[in-house]
Formats: sequence, C-alpha cells, structure tokens
Amino acid sequence: MIQLHIEKESDLYNSYDPSGMRINEGVYHYLKSFCSPLDASKHVHDTLQIVTDTPIDADRFQKVLHDAVEKDIAEFDRQIARNNRRAIWECVFGVLFCALGIMLSLYLDQLLLTIISLLGTMGVKDAVTIVTTFNHDLKNLKKLLEPIRDIRLEVIRDKSDDNRRRSGQ
Repeated sequence: MIQLHIEKESDLYNSYDPSGMRINEGVYHYLKSFCSPLDASKHVHDTLQIVTDTPIDADRFQKVLHDAVEKDIAEFDRQIARNNRRAIWECVFGVLFCALGIMLSLYLDQLLLTIISLLGTMGVKDAVTIVTTFNHDLKNLKKLLEPIRDIRLEVIRDKSDDNRRRSGQ
C-alpha cells in the first residue's frame, strides 16, 4: 500500500494545466519511486491511499493517473520500435561491410580490408547491444509501471485537521 497525503485536490494535478487533466509531476515521481523490481513481482503496492481533509474526485484522479502511465508505456513502446529499426539497419550494414571485406580481400591490401571488417563487426555488435541491453531495459521499465496502471484508489478523510481547526490550534 502507498499512502499520499495532500491538503487539497489541486495538489494532485499540474498547476499549469487549466483543464486539470495532467498529474502533478511530483506526485507521479513519488508513485513511480515505489516501482522496484522486487515490489512489482510481489504486488505489494496494489492500493493507493490518499489521505486528505477535503473531498476529492477519486475517479478523475484514477483516470489522470492511468493516462500518465499509458503515456509513459507508449513512449517506451515507441523507443523500443525505434531501437529495433536502428538495430536492423546496424545489422544490415554490418553484414554488408563484412561481406564486402571478404569479397575485397582478394583485390585490396590488408589495412583497407581490416577497416572494412572492423566497421562491419562494430555494426553487428551495436545491433546486438541494442536488442539485448537497451530494449531489455526499456521492457523492464515498462513492466514496472504496469502495477500503477491498475492500482486501487482509496480516499481517507483526515478528521484530525478539522478537529484542530475547530479547536483553534
């Protein structure tokens, strides 16, 4: 369970957005700080409790939070697609340079052959690195955000602030 204490509903939303349909970056960063691989596998944080002394529209905040997570996940998907395209081109050029190096080995000196083969090897290595490292990391980040998308929201009215105000403290 994650707890979030706010004074008023507007604390949940970006103050620069007149429509009030964008989540406050501080709130979103706080929620994402609970997204660790260990916590995600156990589903420890399946509930978000908002503690406040004023009423809030829970459905609206749930939608805004869901939209923010969907936006991040879509960005991860776009980056993975870009990386895949780049990896394909790196691999194609790498294989072409390697093949060119092999074909030209009969006609050219060793230094040029070495340079062409090196370029080909570097292209293939970059393609493998993109697919095995960068995309893997992005997929893990995407997976960590999944629990926030479906988090249950509870609003708890903090009566202690009301009582303090009435008593003049």
